[in-house]
Amino acid sequence: MFTGTVLAIADPVHRLPIGSTGPVAAASRLANRRSGDPVNPLPPPLRTFRFQVGEVLSGVASGQKEIEIVTGMGGGDCGYPFQTGSEYVVYAYRNGEGRLQTGTCSRTRPLAQASEDIEYIRAMYNAPETGELRVRTGLPDTPRKTGVTIIAERQGSRYAAPTDAAGNALFTGLPAGGYTIHAESDGDLPDDPKVQLYAKGCLDVTLLRTLRITGRVMTRSGLPAARVGVEARYTEDKPGASAMTDADGAYELRIVTRGQFYLGINLNHTPTRDTPYPRWFYPGTEDPAAATRIEFSGKPEIRSYDLTLPDRQPERIIDGIVLSADGLPRPRAVVTVSDASQTIVAQAVADQNGRFALQAFAGIPYRVLAVWPGNTLDAAASAAPMDVQPDDRPLNLRLSLTQPGNLFLEEHRQGVGTKRL
Repeated sequence: MFTGTVLAIADPVHRLPIGSTGPVAAASRLANRRSGDPVNPLPPPLRTFRFQVGEVLSGVASGQKEIEIVTGMGGGDCGYPFQTGSEYVVYAYRNGEGRLQTGTCSRTRPLAQASEDIEYIRAMYNAPETGELRVRTGLPDTPRKTGVTIIAERQGSRYAAPTDAAGNALFTGLPAGGYTIHAESDGDLPDDPKVQLYAKGCLDVTLLRTLRITGRVMTRSGLPAARVGVEARYTEDKPGASAMTDADGAYELRIVTRGQFYLGINLNHTPTRDTPYPRWFYPGTEDPAAATRIEFSGKPEIRSYDLTLPDRQPERIIDGIVLSADGLPRPRAVVTVSDASQTIVAQAVADQNGRFALQAFAGIPYRVLAVWPGNTLDAAASAAPMDVQPDDRPLNLRLSLTQPGNLFLEEHRQGVGTKRL
């Protein structure tokens, strides 16, 4: 935290993806990449500002005259719009590349609008070179721990503070440095948060006790299943954590909310092209009644659960024709297939003969709806929604646009999807 005047601005040098020899090569490689293939994403561009340092509270070395701060380019990335020659109070943090960064979500602001900040800087100028640390033991959806002792440990020194009625522990007068935080009753755990406290600085850290679930997902033939989403879903029918398997089929979930939950594949959504499997519960069933219920009581621990994938979900063809109310083929009608959660799983536009063809998974109930948007909103017409039960046989439909209005928009606006099938 410091005050300073902007001396110079440097725009980022745009880098091509790793291995590129030019923009044409990069574009070709991206265009030929198969869906689902891993990519090396480019980091977001950052603009660099060089400041002449004025007054300092923390994070700037004594006697340092200039400092560089990076920020986003603007337009939604929280980039701060510094102007050359203008003075600011800057609040910065060290980003993943080790550079000092700030943005519009911080208290960074023009010096003329920062009288309160300047007063604080000057009041703290001769303050001790120590810091303050607040440890929170809960989130809005997780219970807080009151009356427990929290430990902040640094280089063999242990500092203790009790949690108050809000579940927070406050440490004051801590020497600057790196700290490991844990609850005294839990002892040291691998996922204990590690924080860096700076002189005259303050930190908020949340200490969550988690159930770490690890394991591997394999195919029936014994091969590792890469890029498969493993999900937890609570028995109260609400989503929990999720994770993607790596190249070896390994995954790790962290559960922070107490309760009972199921573990499996496609528990929070219907099958997709990337995960074309039926809803699959651990240890290996489509029936929730036969699934294992896993319970997290709030005690931190590590458990392991391996999954074997079921056979891929077969697909079925849904095709047919869309007709106007007077029985004529209706080109440009939009046919949508949605699951019970109103997720669109397939969509097609009728051709000049009113014909359409779609692919959907065979083991899922769907709703099929055809809408002709018309040239104006009042001219829209819809076919009566058709519920389709699970089946692997091809389905041929004749959809007549006999109802006025856009029923697709009306249904999704009213949120009727979860009760209809």
